[in-house]
Amino acid sequence: MDWKKVGFLTFGILIIILLIWWAGVEDVIGVLKKARLDYFILAVLVYIAGVVLWALRWGVLLKSLNINASFRTILGAIFVGVFVNNVTPGARGGGEPMRMYYLSKRSNETYGPVFATIMADRILDLIPVIVMLFLSMVYVYRLGSTTLMITLLVLNAILAALIVITLVILLNERRTKRILYWFFGLISRLMPKKAKKYEEKFIHNIEVNVPKFQKGFKLLLKDKKAFLLALAYSFAFWFLTLLRSYFIFLSIKYPVGLEEIMVVQMIGVVAGLISIIPGGAGFIEAINSGVYILLGIDKNFAVTATLIDRLISYWIPTVLGGFLTTHFGVKLREDKKKKGLTEEGRIDNHEVWDSG
Repeated sequence: MDWKKVGFLTFGILIIILLIWWAGVEDVIGVLKKARLDYFILAVLVYIAGVVLWALRWGVLLKSLNINASFRTILGAIFVGVFVNNVTPGARGGGEPMRMYYLSKRSNETYGPVFATIMADRILDLIPVIVMLFLSMVYVYRLGSTTLMITLLVLNAILAALIVITLVILLNERRTKRILYWFFGLISRLMPKKAKKYEEKFIHNIEVNVPKFQKGFKLLLKDKKAFLLALAYSFAFWFLTLLRSYFIFLSIKYPVGLEEIMVVQMIGVVAGLISIIPGGAGFIEAINSGVYILLGIDKNFAVTATLIDRLISYWIPTVLGGFLTTHFGVKLREDKKKKGLTEEGRIDNHEVWDSG
């Protein structure tokens, strides 16, 4: 068990408890008692529709590289990746290799091309975020909130720089390998025994799969039809993200505009990228609630809406993803065991044949 992650997560839960106490436990309970179930169900359905759009977007990219994967497999890979991202601090990059591993195992495809679709998927996911960060900046400027406008300007610049740097690295095979070897060197210093155990396999994967990844990634960028269709899915996905929060506010009978929701969601997205707490648990709840309050929303409604939104978009998917990840791990162990028994049987048969 990773006690550091457990400690961070416990700290995040403590922040949520303090946030509820600050907003007023009775006030939050009062808001929940008066909440409308129909709008809450709508918010859940919108979240599900968003995940379906995400799967369709990734499916377009996979199809562009002639990678055959069923819709069910794509959904499974998404939730497994969500789980790992939600228990990983920082930029939530841990889920992407897991997505690659899951889909590759389920579809019998090589790692390189699959990972190329995942990186393209992440970049396409961030393009609407940059657009909405800019629109949020314009909105808060009109409101006269200089602090929020500067915050959004900085966040927009950071995200744009990250995309440019990522593309510069990914489009050059030598740079990609250099980064990966540097990363492996870092792991070797932290966990020398484990790194040495997997060193040969790691080097093999880099030398074999990085060229395949490069080729696949460049092909995706050249496929304009797939790129534009996937980008359209991405914008639709983020619209549904805003709509989900909109329905949540309607459920607690405190309607707000999509503009306010957009400002909060965009700040929350970037906050999650820099959070050292896994999935930004507690940290994002506090940030989002604080920004809602800065925009003039009563604190008990701001905190309640944020908690409901995170329940739908973070806690429930994390539990579902954890279940799928566990089931996947069990199946892999069973398959390895069966493979081992089959190989052992073949050896025995050869011995019997040789002795005869």
